[in-house]
Amino acid sequence: MLSLGRAAALVLLIWARGLAQDDPTPLRERAAALVAAEKYADAEPLLGRALELLVKELGSEDPALTPVIDALGAVYRAEGRNAEAEKVYQRSLAIKVKAAGEWSAELIPDLKVLAGLYVAMGRYADAERQYLHVIAVREKAKGPEDLDLANDAVDLAGFYTSRRRFAVAEPNLRRAIYIIERKLGPEDPSLVPVLDSLATALMGQKNYEPAEAPLRRAVSIQERAYGPNHVNVAPNLDKLAMLFYLEKRYVDAVPLYQRSLAIWESSTQPDGAELVTALDNLAVVYASQEKFDEAELLYRRSLALRERAAVLSMNNLALSLEGKGDNAAAAQQYKSAISLAEKIPVLAGKASVGEKDLLARTLVNYATLLRKLKRNLEAARLEARAKALKTDH
Repeated sequence: MLSLGRAAALVLLIWARGLAQDDPTPLRERAAALVAAEKYADAEPLLGRALELLVKELGSEDPALTPVIDALGAVYRAEGRNAEAEKVYQRSLAIKVKAAGEWSAELIPDLKVLAGLYVAMGRYADAERQYLHVIAVREKAKGPEDLDLANDAVDLAGFYTSRRRFAVAEPNLRRAIYIIERKLGPEDPSLVPVLDSLATALMGQKNYEPAEAPLRRAVSIQERAYGPNHVNVAPNLDKLAMLFYLEKRYVDAVPLYQRSLAIWESSTQPDGAELVTALDNLAVVYASQEKFDEAELLYRRSLALRERAAVLSMNNLALSLEGKGDNAAAAQQYKSAISLAEKIPVLAGKASVGEKDLLARTLVNYATLLRKLKRNLEAARLEARAKALKTDH
């Protein structure tokens, strides 16, 4: 039998649990924790119960319901239940429209959520209507030159660009640029991504010549904001050089790609993806000019960097296999890594990718595994070879 004290404690526990089921606040808090842990199926009934309690207390059209409804919509969206998400988002929006009015700027986040949902559902006409409605609401609530309206225009242009409707994206981007210039000035760094998007829209229409001006302007703004050799400048240099390449203006493209390559060399890891791309870009232009010797050197360096990345990945995989006790598979990975590292050519100067150090590191890793397997003689040979590589430079 339960003691009186334990019985009382059990009654209190049962009462507390019942109280929690009748109080929406702890239900919402628990649901939020579950959502953060991506346990959506567990969060859904808690949100449903919290909503039921709030409706019973406040009625079905109280604005206090909307945070719970929106949270439930986010759960449905995360689970891919888009049709159900649409229904609850529409319910939340209807409550907000009734409370704040159909032209309130408070509606804009909900309209954008619905637009994104419609894109995910492939309902592009509905998405377009939502994006256009956002702009109409913003204009009416805040005026035609509100800075947030520039962001709305960029969002709409991004939607059009994703649908390859570049001609419709272009005027929205120009409008955003105009608003930003008026509010923040013609040299504000926030113009850069919009100018880049405008160039993309123009290039998508094969209007290459007009695309040059926004790209040059983006480079100029970045240079003024960060300095001519900052890593933020390189992507715009790359884009401008690509434009010249598409126009077959190879002589103009080369110095831009050379400058970009120098920035990536000094700003990224020696095997960074940006550096590899920069090497390939310049090599393509050289090859287009039939400067095959110059192109070959760049391609060899690019290949060496890719091979280096592959060797590092093989080492990491081997270490993982070794960690879970699959020593045979780990040994095979180390052998493959050594074989590939041995084939990477030794390149001079800036072209070097640390070929010898990479091979030495792989030899040491494999030797460590061999010692664990009591294959000490093989391990010693690898260690001696690694030591020789390290002292050779």
